[in-house]
Amino acid sequence: MTKTSDLEKRVAKLEKEIATLMKTHAEHDAKPQATAMDLARPSGKTQKHSKRVKKHTPEKTKKKRKINEYFKMMLDAKKAGKPSFVYKGHTYKGTKHPRLGMIYKKG
Repeated sequence: MTKTSDLEKRVAKLEKEIATLMKTHAEHDAKPQATAMDLARPSGKTQKHSKRVKKHTPEKTKKKRKINEYFKMMLDAKKAGKPSFVYKGHTYKGTKHPRLGMIYKKG
C-alpha cells in the first residue's frame, strides 16, 4: 500500500509541473491561469441535450417462416387425434398429455 504522505508528495509535484506548464502557455493564451483544482474538475456548466425527434421509418414486417414438414404432419395428426403417424419411413407414436394434448415420439 502507498502511504498518504507519498501520495501528497506526488500531488504537490504534479501541481508544480502544471503551474510551470501554465506559465509557459500563458504567453500564447489570453485566458486566466488555471489551478490544479480547476483542471481536475469538469469546466463550468454542461450543455443540456435538447429532445430531438427522430423521423420514424416504417419497419418492414418479416414474413413467417415455413413450417417444417415433420411439424405439419405432427400437427395434422394431433388435430385429428391419431395415435400415430409415419414420416420418412419412421413411425411416431403418441401419448396423451393433460396440458399439451398429444406428444409424439419415435417408436
